[in-house]
Amino acid sequence: MQKSSGLKSVIVVTFVLVIVAVFLSSFVPGVAFNGNTGSSGSGYSGDLRVLTTPDIHSHLFPMSDNDTGTRIGRIAALAGTLGEENDDTLYLFAGDLGEGGFYNMYSGVPEAKSYSMAGIDAAVLGNHAFDFPVSVLKQWVTNASYPVLCANMDFTDAELNESIKDYLILDTAGTKVGVFGIITPQLGKVTEIPEGVILYENTSAIAESVIDDLEEQGVDVIIALTHQYGDEDIELAESVAGIDLIIGGHDHLVWNETVIAPDGGKTLIVHAGKYGEETDSVDLTFSDGKVTGTSIGRYEITEDLPDDSGITSFVMPYYVNYTAGLSGPIGETLVPLDATENIKTGETNLGDLVTGIMREDVPGVDIAFINSGSFRGDCIIPAGNISYLTLETLLPFEDIIIKIRMTGQEIKDTLERSASALVAAGDESDSESRVPSGGFLQVSGVRFDLNTSGEPFSADFDTGTVLYAGNRIENLTFVTESGLVPVDPDAVYVVAVNDYIAGGGDGYSNLKDIPNDRKTNTEINLINLLATDIEENSPISPGTDGRIRVF
Repeated sequence: MQKSSGLKSVIVVTFVLVIVAVFLSSFVPGVAFNGNTGSSGSGYSGDLRVLTTPDIHSHLFPMSDNDTGTRIGRIAALAGTLGEENDDTLYLFAGDLGEGGFYNMYSGVPEAKSYSMAGIDAAVLGNHAFDFPVSVLKQWVTNASYPVLCANMDFTDAELNESIKDYLILDTAGTKVGVFGIITPQLGKVTEIPEGVILYENTSAIAESVIDDLEEQGVDVIIALTHQYGDEDIELAESVAGIDLIIGGHDHLVWNETVIAPDGGKTLIVHAGKYGEETDSVDLTFSDGKVTGTSIGRYEITEDLPDDSGITSFVMPYYVNYTAGLSGPIGETLVPLDATENIKTGETNLGDLVTGIMREDVPGVDIAFINSGSFRGDCIIPAGNISYLTLETLLPFEDIIIKIRMTGQEIKDTLERSASALVAAGDESDSESRVPSGGFLQVSGVRFDLNTSGEPFSADFDTGTVLYAGNRIENLTFVTESGLVPVDPDAVYVVAVNDYIAGGGDGYSNLKDIPNDRKTNTEINLINLLATDIEENSPISPGTDGRIRVF
């Protein structure tokens, strides 16, 4: 593996990504980019189709209680159909195949084997490959029939170092396609890099070296298969010539962008979301070594799609066994937990428990918010044992925790939005211009009065125009070790939120609009965080403390 430990870190230029909004149906018409020029060296003329479904995070299972198929079965069947439409097809996986207890229990074997059966041609390492000891990673790599790539990483384990390649060359219907892997140079910020794993942060220099090797071997098409933030993919495309296509993952977003390379050529970047919610197809047309046209198809994975029964039969025994295992107790609560609709109108002990764990267990956090719509079940969890399945029932949306650096004024503005979710007598008529009921925030690290007689926040959400900032939040204070202090409008606080509201969900467009350089994706799964805390601190007896006083 050709790497140099003396390479210096790249200074990543961060800017706001323009996310292409896609309204999914069974197919979204392709987006065309004509006139792209790649650096394919041998004058290839023809077509190439690339499929991608990144960031599965072990979402292999049935999609509902009544579903007789599996998500992976449907993904595989769709991939087979899309591949049959075009013989020149590659299926590339952009990292994070497995995550959490299921991945750890079976060492990634169900994920690796089911995606081998689905026809994956290559995968890149993702950050969740390092959530557990390197021995688990070796099990996954050993059980995968496809190559696993990562050019900017080495391993002191000789077998693993040999197994995980910098790149591979695929012969696809008369053309030689070079594919190389890149993982985010910020890996150490989102996970602890295990001993024996060596990360090279200068991804541009690594890519240039790999591309030189590929071009010397006469490849026609070069694809970077990446697991890194969107701005890092853009930086790579802007700084390195010779990449025809970047298939990326890690940010859990659906977007594409065409970037001008240093030699004046164009590199198309495609990200296809998360959890197997959709599969994207990218069609490239080449003429004399140049990309003359591209189009993108986006396909939502639904229960209406055909299922690959062979893959489903393979996966289901693992699923049944795992589900039975999740039913066992991980801890105990001495008091009932209120998951009723009360959580959308005021403080509850469950809201205090969850936000308290977010604030206390995620390093560097001052304040925590979560929208009450994240909670499901509408029930009282009785005192007694708590299982992992209980937590999955209460919080079914696989929330990831995002840290945002916010000023005190931005925090106040966010809480005014939350306060507008409460409909008081006489102000029902403008509900469309306010945050929905599920947007009411449970909080930790702040205390305040919510005066429902005040004028609520309102906005035109179609245009993003704030009509009225709101004046319902009073006596807003910040919780410190020495007591309560007023929130300083100009001071900066680190606020932990779930990825849903960080992306503008439930009317929090103000959070979405905060620049990306003030946001950190912790990659921490909220349910896993709760499960660990409850297991370590049982029995628990959460109460309320008057942090939200509604009158």
